[in-house]
Amino acid sequence: MPNTYSSNIKLATPALGDQGWRTAFLGDMNAIDGISAVGALAVTTSEIPSATLNVDVAPGSYVKQDGTIGTYAGIAGQPITASVTRVLYLDLTAAGALVVAASYPATPHVRLATVVTGTASITSVTDNRQCFGVVGSWADGVNVTLGTATGSQIGTASNQKLAFWGASPVSRPTMGSATAGASYTSAEQTMIQTMWNLLRTIGLSS
Repeated sequence: MPNTYSSNIKLATPALGDQGWRTAFLGDMNAIDGISAVGALAVTTSEIPSATLNVDVAPGSYVKQDGTIGTYAGIAGQPITASVTRVLYLDLTAAGALVVAASYPATPHVRLATVVTGTASITSVTDNRQCFGVVGSWADGVNVTLGTATGSQIGTASNQKLAFWGASPVSRPTMGSATAGASYTSAEQTMIQTMWNLLRTIGLSS
């Protein structure tokens, strides 16, 4: 009886009692392994079962901060220290280089996995990949919820550029430390003009 196929990724499904389904089974395994949401950037033990403190990272691609696609060539035999818990990630501040560390950083990165080691082998590998990042604009009506304890920043340094409504992004403008007096003079006029120029520069007014 001929194979049937799954509806989503068309995996071959041998009929009950079929003989010689090895070819279909191997084809299914290769198909699953080749799907980027499954195989790309996967972290696995170098041996199955693990016999060393080494892991392999599969090649794959990822979306960078500017929306372009980055690629990682993969690595075999990446050593991990004995008797520790370590995370693996691609450091986007260092051209996507692989990093093994105690924790994930606050700087831009692509999370791969958490690896736990024993004295001579890998105890566990937990997949930390985050697939299906949305590319494009936010949907209409989406709100951003912020924390109430520490709070959030838009831009974490004065040289980071920002603008609104299509204006060209600029670094944080300098307004000076002038103080308005009790009466309107040229100093107050300068302060108002500076604020007006700032609003137009960053796009909050036309």
